[in-house]
Amino acid sequence: MSPKKDQPPASRPQSPTRIPRNLPSHLGTCLRLQKCAMLLELQNCSMEFSEDAILGPTNTAASQQLKDLLAGTVTRGEGNSCFVLGPRGSGKTTIVDRAVASLDQTPIVIRLSGHTELNDRLALREIARQLSLQTGKTYLGELNNDDGQDDDDNPFLDAGPSIDIPPPSHLPALVSALTTLSRPVVVILDAFDLFALHARQALLYCLLDTAQSCRVGQGHNGIAVIGVTTRIDTINLLEKRVKSRFSGRMLRTAAPTEFSFWMKLIERVLRARIEPPEEEWEPLWTLAIDNFIADRKVLEQIQETVAVTHDIRVLQRILVRRLIGVVAALASSSPFPTCAQLISAVHAQRIRDPFPHLSTLPYPSICLLIAAVHAHTAGHDAVTFEMLYDTFREQYRASAAAPIQVAGGSIGMSRCTREGFERLIGERIFICVTASSTSIAPGFARYRSVLTWDDIKKAVDKMGKTSLKKWLTKAQ
Repeated sequence: MSPKKDQPPASRPQSPTRIPRNLPSHLGTCLRLQKCAMLLELQNCSMEFSEDAILGPTNTAASQQLKDLLAGTVTRGEGNSCFVLGPRGSGKTTIVDRAVASLDQTPIVIRLSGHTELNDRLALREIARQLSLQTGKTYLGELNNDDGQDDDDNPFLDAGPSIDIPPPSHLPALVSALTTLSRPVVVILDAFDLFALHARQALLYCLLDTAQSCRVGQGHNGIAVIGVTTRIDTINLLEKRVKSRFSGRMLRTAAPTEFSFWMKLIERVLRARIEPPEEEWEPLWTLAIDNFIADRKVLEQIQETVAVTHDIRVLQRILVRRLIGVVAALASSSPFPTCAQLISAVHAQRIRDPFPHLSTLPYPSICLLIAAVHAHTAGHDAVTFEMLYDTFREQYRASAAAPIQVAGGSIGMSRCTREGFERLIGERIFICVTASSTSIAPGFARYRSVLTWDDIKKAVDKMGKTSLKKWLTKAQ
């Protein structure tokens, strides 16, 4: 008998060289698992992003300064105030939360938002509610509602201590009592710039005055007022009496700006591994992601997005927005991310052009818009139809290449331009700036154009009429 020949080792599955257009039916489960893995990884990246953002030099300094400030309030009974300024998604809230959590003693934390506390009365009620939950005592509970109705049977009220809306006259008494509580108090005002819009800024005055008058060694606990906002000019919104009681401390935050940081974040989400791994699916998905990342148009879209904003929440919406996001749009007919999906998702997050049809407007309407640009250059922000018509008529006389025709036939110039002006009014391109009156003729009513020179220039360039381009250039 001949000796047995050694069996060759089992060959590994070869990596695919091309990506199928449609997904085989037996890999449908892998696609669903891949989408779940990417969504879970994106959620984890969102939580870890705040940690990475704090590691930057700007946020590290702001975090340390805030911790020192709160330590003085909690341990020594100081009264402090500061602003935490930075763009959206730069880690402001995370820095504040970590600073409060790092304290040796747990303070009473009162969180107010300018988006929900629209006036001082609602803010006062929220302060009393949070104090009741954290101290077990009732504040302002003896007050009655304005309308005198009983809210016991109201199913829309939250369960817990019932706090009626008090009058604003109780605001100084309640705020001044914060330093007499058993523990130090930290007041966090989210969207601080919206509180500055309240009438007389009574809430801000009472809080900052209490913090300023709090002194060490007087037998009271400390208080810290922290304003969180995205507006760097917030201090200019404060009245003089309120600004004089603010300490002037402003802590700035910033999100990572390196493009490589965001690319690593996106690749980490897209390359999330499914459990259990599938031998046929994994090399196919890896090849698709490699091609997606290597696409020049994909890199351009990501670079433009990062140049506009460093908010990770924008990245989340681009990836997971329903029916539009890159991850949400994956299906059996289109199982792998494409550049077209990314472009569609990115454009959905940008401000849409309010007048995308300017280049399709009739010739007289475009002429009136150019005349409005000339009037604005001359110092007239508000114009009338007669002013625009005179400017248009002078240009018509000076140029022989200004045809006024409709359906191949000549028509009266005044009638044509008036119809174009009425169309612009109907499309809200011209906004009336004066009250309507029977004593003012329609041709002399004052209007303001909402378009800029760049908007009209783009429309004229699309139309391709040389005479209009020359006329518009004279308005610079």
